[in-house]
Amino acid sequence: MLGEIGNFFLALAFGFACVQIASSFWGVFRTHSKFLSLGSAATYLQGGFMAAAFLTLMTAFFVCDFSLTTVVFNNHSQLPWYYRIAATWGNHEGSLLFFVFILSMMGVTEAILLKNPIFKARTLFFQGFLTVLFLLFLLITSNPFISFPFTLPEGQSLNPLLQDRGLLIHPPLLYLGYVGFSAPFSLGLAALWGKEEGTSWASITRPWVLYAWAMLTAGIALGSWWAYYELGWGGWWFWDPVENASFMPWLTATALIHTLRTGSLYRWSLFLNFLTFGLCLLGTFLVRSGLVMSVHSFAQSSDRGYFLLSLLGGIMGFSFLMWIWKTPQLQNPPLEIFSRKGGLLLNSLLLCVGLVTVLLGTLYPLWSEWIWDEKISVGSPYFEKTFIPLILPLFILIPIGSLFGKKGESFFHLLLAPLTVTLGVVVFLLYVIYPLSLWAFFGISLATWTLGGTVIACFKKRLSLGATLAHVGIGVSLLGVSVGGGFRIDETHILGLNENFTIGHTKITLEKVQLGQTPTYHYERATLTSQGGSLMPEKRLYQPQDMLLSETAILTNGLKDLYVILGPYQGNNRWLIKASLIPLAPWIWCGGLLMALGAFFSLIRKKSLLILTLLLLPTFSYAESTYDTRAQALYKEVRCPECAGQSIADSETPDSKAIRGFIIEQLKEGKSDEMIRDELRTLFGDEILFHPPFDKKTYFLWFLPFGLFFLILLGFFWKGYQSRAK
Repeated sequence: MLGEIGNFFLALAFGFACVQIASSFWGVFRTHSKFLSLGSAATYLQGGFMAAAFLTLMTAFFVCDFSLTTVVFNNHSQLPWYYRIAATWGNHEGSLLFFVFILSMMGVTEAILLKNPIFKARTLFFQGFLTVLFLLFLLITSNPFISFPFTLPEGQSLNPLLQDRGLLIHPPLLYLGYVGFSAPFSLGLAALWGKEEGTSWASITRPWVLYAWAMLTAGIALGSWWAYYELGWGGWWFWDPVENASFMPWLTATALIHTLRTGSLYRWSLFLNFLTFGLCLLGTFLVRSGLVMSVHSFAQSSDRGYFLLSLLGGIMGFSFLMWIWKTPQLQNPPLEIFSRKGGLLLNSLLLCVGLVTVLLGTLYPLWSEWIWDEKISVGSPYFEKTFIPLILPLFILIPIGSLFGKKGESFFHLLLAPLTVTLGVVVFLLYVIYPLSLWAFFGISLATWTLGGTVIACFKKRLSLGATLAHVGIGVSLLGVSVGGGFRIDETHILGLNENFTIGHTKITLEKVQLGQTPTYHYERATLTSQGGSLMPEKRLYQPQDMLLSETAILTNGLKDLYVILGPYQGNNRWLIKASLIPLAPWIWCGGLLMALGAFFSLIRKKSLLILTLLLLPTFSYAESTYDTRAQALYKEVRCPECAGQSIADSETPDSKAIRGFIIEQLKEGKSDEMIRDELRTLFGDEILFHPPFDKKTYFLWFLPFGLFFLILLGFFWKGYQSRAK
């Protein structure tokens, strides 16, 4: 019954979306007020029916209606009620319905908020077109209301990886960000259709971009936190293809927010606007096409992938053709390169270099397999050697751009305070905490520079409250990443009951291990105690999937995380315990939430007093490199042959254990890291390493990001030199 009701609502939504398109177009073409009003009314109606369809599916999951195929494969009557509701978007069909629902709601919001009736109709025309296209994709390939041949008494349950509180909020935030960029996209096409003035379009579009960027930022931060505590990797970012799919539009959207601050970059802002939504569609394609292996992907059939690829090509092809055709007629005010506006342009160009690097590393394995029929893996080692050094100059530019003042003002005087603070921190790092990894050293220095310059810009009233919060968030996240990476301590011990070990001056004791079960899984739970409290890591066997997962235990005081994983039983009442002490780890996600909060403050333009308390950095000991630390670093470079994009450092499969043993033997024989990598490539092929080889087939992969970076810098300074010469 619910299936028929849901299909009825979808059919009505499709019909009214078509009316929205036709009425809006005819109203603009004939400047007819009745058709303009009809377009808005149709938007409200199709939005209402899309909401009804989504609520119908949510009801089906809540009441466990096992007459629907989607509910059978993704629900279970023993799941808690909140997981049954969240399971609505925990699968391909349900999440796609959620995608179209948000797309529809963005159209309704445009119909409510846009004032100019002609511009509104142009925008609703394009927004309705997007809704119709994705509704067609939903109805033809992924209808969530298809009935099962017969009604089953029980379902197959939700994917165990998704049975976590993160499912309740992370995917909705991510979709609100992804689909939220459809509104600026439609506004951009509407502006080209009507030759809208740059300053006017920027003021209309910026709030929509801020909203979508805030949602995407919060979604990425929460997703990173979810992976940190749920997947047991102990890292904050894995450079997984699906993680990259959300990060790429974030980079271009960040550039877009800054270029919208000036009408001098109208054409470039329109290009970034279209590119951002195109990258959102690309991410949707990667997640649902089955082309990439990831624990985050839905891994659907190639037929759905081809349909999505056609949508992506058609939508983006049309938008960029419009951009090429219409933008030469737009007038851009002259831009002085060595000015605040010039700094905004350079900022956006460097972010685009970062985008190209991430895009290249994400898609190169697909190109390699397609062109040369060779499989390679590109993971964190590649991105750490390309993306990170190329993006670091952006952190130098943040205080400079924020403090840029009027002509004749002493720029050095403005930068003196952040420079002094940064130099003080550098001296402290070199003479008190030395030795320290190079990246951690640069990261901490740049974070201090960013925070110092931002605070001074705020007091000088060069930055609004929203921009201050966002820039502080960037500095806080960078500080968390740098300190956590530079001072992290990892240890593995085999403990019996009441035995203990010490990690970073923190004593941990294994008190007990107990077995139990819940309606959806059996568990083995360890109870460990330390000075700060108790930790209870678990191993869970989920039913009916028979999937074994580890649940981490994290004890935090805001300045450091004690991160513990319960490993396999070793016999004789002894268990493997993995522990990590990660200083300032919570700051990584606090910074992300500060960035999102900054966007909301900019959106609502609320002025209030900002009080920021900077916490002192704790001092931690630094352990010198040993066989174990070298082995751990190599483990993270080696892909697990049996897992979906996971390294052998995070896997307990037999193959992963065997490869770890092989690496230890090679280290004991005195072989270098590069010799071990060559041995692994010989035995398993290039695909075994996340670190792609450096040869003639991968020169493009390694050199293009740096070449693009220097080309942009050269062009930027040459343009500045020419403008000065004139």
